[in-house]
Amino acid sequence: MSSHFEAIIYEKRDFIARLTLNRPQSRNSLNMQLMREVCEALEDAEQDRGIGVIVITGSGDRIFCPGLDLPWAQELFNDPHQTRMMVGQYGRMIADIRSTGKPVVARVNGLTAGGGCELVIHCDLAIAAEHARFQQGEGGVGAIATYATQSLTPVMGEKKAKWFLFTDELIDARTALNWGLVNKVVPYEQLDAEIDKLCNNLLNKGPRSLRFTKAQTNIWFDLVAHTIREGDEFWTLQSTTSEPLEGIAAFLEKREPQHLKMRGETAKGKATGYLWGPPTRACPKCNTKNLPADFDFCGKCGAKLV
Repeated sequence: MSSHFEAIIYEKRDFIARLTLNRPQSRNSLNMQLMREVCEALEDAEQDRGIGVIVITGSGDRIFCPGLDLPWAQELFNDPHQTRMMVGQYGRMIADIRSTGKPVVARVNGLTAGGGCELVIHCDLAIAAEHARFQQGEGGVGAIATYATQSLTPVMGEKKAKWFLFTDELIDARTALNWGLVNKVVPYEQLDAEIDKLCNNLLNKGPRSLRFTKAQTNIWFDLVAHTIREGDEFWTLQSTTSEPLEGIAAFLEKREPQHLKMRGETAKGKATGYLWGPPTRACPKCNTKNLPADFDFCGKCGAKLV
């Protein structure tokens, strides 16, 4: 294992591995480096016989993880292959959390959204500070919550899960507790003490007993896990369409996305899956084909399209 990480802080002490998402310049958001380092740390903790519990948290006292690093993703989505690699790396991170035979505890120190909220969902247990807030949020930026759609119904019940996924409502920690997203909510000043208390409780249980219990209670997710691959492929295709291009741009520009305008254009029969219309036009001068339907001039030679 690498002894040096740049995007996380990894510490092992007193039978506990503590993994802190540490990209304060990007609000602890997810990029390839962070996800790879999380996987490396989780795999090290799994292999270390002296580790009995793993704790995941975010640096600082305001943000756990807001999900994908959107400025990075905006550029990434221009390349479907790289997008697929990113989706695969994210899937490995979730799989490592679920498959390690040791309890993984989320210490939710603040806002968590998107892929960060999915991290909390897939940790075995979670304790949140009172000021923590939770949001799935993919719909607003034209993305898909692939790793929440399969997981939230057994956690929340169908109606609450669909509400959380469809509306992107930002919920407080008490609501997250009532809906089953977390196990306990405490004042921030008591968060570390409660995490230590829980870890010590777990460390006083038989390690093989916990390993077998975790494997068995994972059954509900395992029953639908085969759909994850399908979701990954669909997510990769979706990332190249106009919805995330508009949604992410709107988020970064701090404005409302024009999804309602897209609906209006769809109602008129326009193919809004393409930013500039479907690739149906051809240039009469240079014979370039598959030009967007909304183009008035050829993007290659500049000739007027008729």
